[in-house]
Formats: sequence, C-alpha cells, structure tokens
Amino acid sequence: MKKTVSILFAFMLLMSVKVFSQGWVYKGIFPPAPDTLRTNSGVQFVTVDPDGKIWIAPYRTSDSLFVPDSGKKFSVRPVYVYNPDGTPWDTIKAVTVGGVLHPFYNSKYGITRDNNGNILVNDYSDLYRINYKTGQGMNYLSPGISALCNPAVDSSGNIYLAPVLPGYPIKIYGSDFSFIGNAVDVIDTAATYGRWMTVSPDGNTLYVARYTDGFLRVYQRPDAFSSYTLVDTVLRGIACESGTWDPVNGNLWLSTGNYSYNQPTGQFAGTEGTWYSFNTKTWAIEDSVKWNFFSPQDPDERPRGIAFSNDGKDVYLACFGSSTFPPVEWFHNDSHVTGISVEKGSNVVSSYQLSQNYPNPFNPSTEINFSVPKSGFVTLKIYDLLGRLVSTLVNENKSTGNYTVRFDASRLASGTYIYQMNVNGIVLSKKMVLLK
Repeated sequence: MKKTVSILFAFMLLMSVKVFSQGWVYKGIFPPAPDTLRTNSGVQFVTVDPDGKIWIAPYRTSDSLFVPDSGKKFSVRPVYVYNPDGTPWDTIKAVTVGGVLHPFYNSKYGITRDNNGNILVNDYSDLYRINYKTGQGMNYLSPGISALCNPAVDSSGNIYLAPVLPGYPIKIYGSDFSFIGNAVDVIDTAATYGRWMTVSPDGNTLYVARYTDGFLRVYQRPDAFSSYTLVDTVLRGIACESGTWDPVNGNLWLSTGNYSYNQPTGQFAGTEGTWYSFNTKTWAIEDSVKWNFFSPQDPDERPRGIAFSNDGKDVYLACFGSSTFPPVEWFHNDSHVTGISVEKGSNVVSSYQLSQNYPNPFNPSTEINFSVPKSGFVTLKIYDLLGRLVSTLVNENKSTGNYTVRFDASRLASGTYIYQMNVNGIVLSKKMVLLK
C-alpha cells in the first residue's frame, strides 16, 4: 500500500510539473541598460530591500578602487544597487567596519536581506552586513568556510552559513554575528556541491540544496535547544541552485536546473531554467516562472538567483554563466496577491499594540488591528503551528497610527495560526483559529 501511494504521489507531481501554467509576464532585462553587468560571469544571487531597491551580486564584474593605505588602485568586484525604475542607486566597492576598510576583492557568492531588511553579502568566504538605507558597512565575519553558499536568515535574525564545497559544516551565527554553533557538523564527505539553502522562520527546519544530489535535503529540530537531524530528501530529480520564500503565500520557490552540468531529471526533466513554487506541507507545485533564454538551451545560462518585490507582484531572476547575456530579468504578475487590505485610522497612539483578530474563530476572512506609536518598518506575518510562514500581511514602513488589516484565508486549511508583528525591535504575537 505504501509503495502504491508513493507511486501515485510521484505521478501527480510529475503531471503538475508538465502542465502547470504560468501567470508571470516577461517585462524585459533589468536594469534596462545593463552594460555594467553584461560580463562573462553572470550573477550570483539578487535581493530586494524594504525600500524596493534591487541589490545584484555579479560574480566577476570588476571596477577599480583607490585604497589609501597603499596609495594604489586595485581591481574590485562590486555590488550594484538599483532603484525599482532601473536607475542606479549605488555601486558598493568596499565597506568600512570598525574603522577598517574592506575592499570587495573577491567574487560574490551570495546576497540576501536579514530580518531587518539590511543586506548580507558573501564576498567568497567572508560575510558582510550593509545598511540598506545608507550603503554603509555594519558587520564583518570570516567564518572559516572556503566558498560560502547564499546565506539564510530566520525571523530572529540568526544567520545560517553553508559551504559550496563538501567537508564543511553548516554554521549558525546570531544577529550580532556571534557564533552559536554548528547546525550540521559536516554537510558532506562525498563530492557534492551546493550554492543555496534556506531556513524556516522559526529556525527549526533547514532546506539544503546540493545541486549534485538531485534532491532537496530537509533537516529538522523540535526546538532551539535541540540538534538538527536529516528527516527527508524530497523533490527527486531537481538540481536546485537558487530559491526564495514567497512574500505573498509563504511557498518556497526553487530552481530546477540548467542545460549544463546539472540538468534536472525524472519528474523535472525538460524544465531547465524554471523556478517552481512549492507548498512545503505537500510539496505540490502552485506556480512557476521561467527564464527567457537569450540562446535556446544555452548551457551558460544557469538559474542562480530569484527575489520578489515587497508586494510580490514583481520577481527578478538571475543567471550565472560565461556568456555576455544580460544576467537579470524582470517579470510581473498583477494576480500574485493575497486577500489582504490595510486601512489607516487615527494617529493618536500611545503604545505598540496588536489586537485579537475579529471575528475569531473566523471563516474565511478576519480583521487584525495594530498600533504603531513611532514610525518604523513593520512586518505582520502569519505562521502555522510548525513555524512555517503562511502569509505576509504587512512588510513596509509605516508612520505613527492605528491600522486595520483585512485578511482572507480562503486558501488555507482549518486550524490554529499565529500572527506576529515586528516593529522597532518590538515583537507581539497572538493566535487565531480558522474554522471552515
């Protein structure tokens, strides 16, 4: 019976891979004039900050920087930052941390945002945090891992660093860059390689992609005081090098592979250059977007980055390779939204408040009131009882005031959910019950 169910599941997933339709519209290359990025290396990851700026980490694009201590110019490999309209915001060639200048001499191996919206950059084997508002350096860390995967961050700001190469651990660092411990002591002893991993918001589930494996590894722990164990290997046939969490529905987007050294196989055969949106409860596919190849079946266009705008309507895809194609593309989907609306009320506020949703229990919609006495970046997110992100209701700067969020949970299953507000270092949480 178990074998029959497994075969049926694989068949259903295979069918969903083959017939799933896309709602994303190709809008063009990004930025519109990408000559700076059009080099023989492509891009290793992209991210979007709370202001909507797009941060791009090319692998080998070079520039020059005068280093005062030496009195000479050196070749560096910058991070490029663009406004949503594609105009340049900054070219970051170096950062200063603790009074020390750190030129970006090395290839970029990853870029993402932390729980406060600031930017984490992997400069080969070094990690930096950059203030997303000023472009100034904040923290520096050399974790002792040769070649870092794209960093992962949980909702508490803990940072997870995995190796590209086999034989190294997955390390956990606090939001202050202090070492907490190893999540996994040795990720591999065999010759397996990876570029990307992520973590659930509560920090208790790791999703580790080693593209030479041909599947996704899932590590779990019951709580923050316990060790991780490998509990599953899922999505057989996938050769994932990049992914991200969906800001709208909490799904996990994963790339399937390329036409070069890691082609997808089995149920994912023929899906090169595609990112799928997976429901991590069932691993069902719920959405997809595909890279617009400049040369058909080009082995040098390898999916190596995906990032959403804060409202979820825009997605930026990045590719790595030795060709001179524009390495970032922009897609738009007006229907990629939740059943959410936010209204602002009175400005008379004396304290941070997160009210109990009403009605509660509810079906299918409810209202949540919250108060912000001081302007700041506000997130209001919903999690299931396993700590998995279900939906993001608010993810933007808010001025002082009282707010009401209307949330439509039509797509969710009955059960108890946790909604959490985070603003100016204040975290408030409550439970709500969806009863269908």
